[in-house]
Amino acid sequence: MRLNFLKTTGLLLVAGLLMPVGMLLASTTTGVPAVTSSKANWYDAEQASTLFNRMNTLALKTRKEVARLQVQEQQLDWRAQAARLARAKADVNKMGNDLIRLNEVKNKLEPWQQSLLNKITRNQHEMVYQLDAAIHKLAVHQNRTYLALSQYPQNINIIYKNANQMTNTISTVTQYANAEQKMAALEKMNNRKVSS
Repeated sequence: MRLNFLKTTGLLLVAGLLMPVGMLLASTTTGVPAVTSSKANWYDAEQASTLFNRMNTLALKTRKEVARLQVQEQQLDWRAQAARLARAKADVNKMGNDLIRLNEVKNKLEPWQQSLLNKITRNQHEMVYQLDAAIHKLAVHQNRTYLALSQYPQNINIIYKNANQMTNTISTVTQYANAEQKMAALEKMNNRKVSS
């Protein structure tokens, strides 16, 4: 009987010690994340994060398509090159549509999202320009030798560099912002502990 009493008391004690930890973890993992700027709108900031993630994926796909052109340019028929450029152009155009949406709500985004938008807009515009130039050169010079002697290889390289820079920028800025938000949440939690 005394053994059962000690077991029950021990279990209650352990449960009592673990309950505050569970409550602490539950309060940090549930609920709507707060925005850090008074001008930011939670819905638009969340939608922007989704669009940035999608643009990152599209930039990766674009980089992959033009990387194949860099490596296989001399071996690929002009039709195969045109197909790769068309796929890259479709992805870059999708990024352009996402940029239009982001610019419509720019004033309602977090400051870091506004800064990220400004940085990647240049990359997207440069990719559009270089893709149009590459497609035009490919339409005019369907001969591999003429293509190699034209600006076409430089167009492909610039597209690759901008897609690479865009994906690196989105990844780096997003990771940094997420880390800052986690640090702010931890500081807020520590301040609550100290005040109670």
